[in-house]
Amino acid sequence: MYYLAKIAQAAGLTIIIVNFLTHFPKLLNFKIFLIGGILFLFGWITQRFLLKS
Repeated sequence: MYYLAKIAQAAGLTIIIVNFLTHFPKLLNFKIFLIGGILFLFGWITQRFLLKS
């Protein structure tokens, strides 16, 4: 479960970075940014609250 959370966080950040690089002079595509943010938050919440040590 830990690795699933880390993969979700990395995938979310990768989506945001690729979105930023492909639309650089203009603003980011909000829908793709939102998908990346939700994926990152899913991984962060999973790690933070479900995997307490």
